[in-house]
Amino acid sequence: MVDPSPLPYGTLDYYQVHYIVETGDADTQQFIAKCEPITKGHFSDKRVVAVKWTGTSDFVEKLKADEHLTGLLKQVLLREKEVRIDPLDGHVRIYGRWNGDENLRANPQMVEIADIIAKSIKSCVNPA
Repeated sequence: MVDPSPLPYGTLDYYQVHYIVETGDADTQQFIAKCEPITKGHFSDKRVVAVKWTGTSDFVEKLKADEHLTGLLKQVLLREKEVRIDPLDGHVRIYGRWNGDENLRANPQMVEIADIIAKSIKSCVNPA
């Protein structure tokens, strides 16, 4: 039998890697943040000179103050375009842009960035 209303497209060859931080019952609304590059130059001379965090909490200020994180982001954001942090029920997602299947690979620097952000989230959720 032929589907009377077929979808106009099949599966898409784009993927997005998400890093998940479990937070339990903690209020995760404070963890909304977005990081974008501030660039200089054009085409092959384009480089990231600074990063811009947006969000409305002390958490964003904590991320802005981390110089090691900023250095890693300067290396990664030209390719990733942005890093987002979104809260959901019981966990927080850290992710970059959509990638085509030919560009999908684990980036060790992005893993380290997600790890630093995850540790910041955990320290806010479980203050010692």
